[in-house]
Amino acid sequence: MSTSRLQTQFVRLWQHFQGQDSETTLQHIADMLFCSRRHVRTLLNNMQKNGWISWQAESGRGKRSTLIFHINGLELQQAQAEHLLKEESIEKLVALVGDKETIRQMVLSELERSYRQGKNLLRIIYYRDFPNLMPGTPMRRSEVHLMSQIFNGLTHINEEKGEVENGIAHYWQAINETHWRFYLRPAINFHHGREMLVEDIISSLLRLKECWPLFSHLHSVSSPRPYVIDIHLNEPDLQLPLLLGSPHAAIIPKEWKNIPSFNKRPIGTGPYFVEKNIPQKLTITAFDRYFGYRALLDEVTIWVVPELAEQMVCTTLKMDSDNKANDSLESRMEEGCYFLLMDQRSKASQRDDVRKWICSFLNPITLLAHCESFYQRHWAPAYGLLLHWHHCRIFTPSQKPADLHELTITFYDKHHEFYAISQIMKQLLKTQGVELIIQTVDYDQWFEGAVESDIWLATVNFFKPLEFSIFATLYELPLLRRCLGSTLSDELTLWHQQKFNVEAWCEKLVESQIFHPIFHHWLELQGQKTMRGARMNTFGWFDFQSAWFKPADDAIN
Repeated sequence: MSTSRLQTQFVRLWQHFQGQDSETTLQHIADMLFCSRRHVRTLLNNMQKNGWISWQAESGRGKRSTLIFHINGLELQQAQAEHLLKEESIEKLVALVGDKETIRQMVLSELERSYRQGKNLLRIIYYRDFPNLMPGTPMRRSEVHLMSQIFNGLTHINEEKGEVENGIAHYWQAINETHWRFYLRPAINFHHGREMLVEDIISSLLRLKECWPLFSHLHSVSSPRPYVIDIHLNEPDLQLPLLLGSPHAAIIPKEWKNIPSFNKRPIGTGPYFVEKNIPQKLTITAFDRYFGYRALLDEVTIWVVPELAEQMVCTTLKMDSDNKANDSLESRMEEGCYFLLMDQRSKASQRDDVRKWICSFLNPITLLAHCESFYQRHWAPAYGLLLHWHHCRIFTPSQKPADLHELTITFYDKHHEFYAISQIMKQLLKTQGVELIIQTVDYDQWFEGAVESDIWLATVNFFKPLEFSIFATLYELPLLRRCLGSTLSDELTLWHQQKFNVEAWCEKLVESQIFHPIFHHWLELQGQKTMRGARMNTFGWFDFQSAWFKPADDAIN
């Protein structure tokens, strides 16, 4: 038996007898440890050899033997837990400890910056894994952030300023309304070693034309001379430099289809490359041949602990705990909200009286009043898509339609806050004689709106500049277009020409009771005060490339 397994059995034995010397029998211990009497003898002999116990056996049926403990089982458990944490064996840790809150505290206290062979490491705890990091596919906000660390586009959007900056292209210009030219940096390398070619850029952009709706107006992409890319459009687009800096416009190798598991371990040109991506953890490592400034953090590992999902708020990023009462580095209200989306394909949601009653009865104040204090700390009522927008003006309850007895709500899985919100809604609707059927699907099904539902529960976060990203993010969501029953083609044309009033459009959606905002989030970044350069972005993350640790014993402030 392995030492780890023997330690686990000893801890169970110690906990059962509460560390007290006791008279017992082999059969009692066998029942308690779920093993045979013969195996119990082996366990007790091995524990005795390690000096953990003394076993004074008495022969004869009904005779009770004496069990004497020489060490504290909790101390042994703690030592084993620390060993498992260092090995990043979270699953074994869960099996050893069992209690979720205890595990949470142990993991958070262990998530400290560390140095290994002179390397600066950061470890983060998160509640779900990252099975898909492929640009141009449906992605949640954390994956979108990770893409910015792994890939580059022709341009780059500055997260703080909301401005378009140089990326793979160092300069660009509009030749005319539908013809743009981009001038490329030389000697850019992919993570797998070879130099990036213009063919990689051409194939990446043409791929997006086929799979991502905002790029459907690309007519052709070509290279008239070395280090120059020409993009021809089917219609004018003043937003193109920003669009090419958005997360999905990442440049990938032209041979990506032949690279095994590319969606899990994609290859880009960004400051970090994916070293490992398994259900238990994601590790990204600084790319020494990056064409920009080399990242200050050598390695970032995100530990995945789904067992702790209910103990965490999805908008709180926990890292590098220093065991202080207040380890918050930064907090901010999100640019976006949770909202309900009424599906116009549903007979119930097509009715004005039903939508009006749902929006008035399930208003933000009522929902917030019925949620746990755990969530009240992180949620605030939403009356518009953004915090400073007050577009919802339904303050008085309307009459419930007499024939309304059932509604279906759909959201994607691995999001416990969605579940909490749906349970509040279910309880409230039950008081009105309406049964709420809760339906969970995977993210891709939710993104596409691929199942039948009356209401969809959703969340959205925008990046700067907001005038660009609000419409871009919502238009890229097929679920929204299907719920609205509109292709939004006229809105898209105006948006390309920078003549689209995004706020007025969002206000119209809210007033129609098709789009119903409910909560804004507080985003929170928690960690050691020795971390520098960790400025939270609108997704609740930060640019790993710019973060660094100041030594705790540094006398200079």
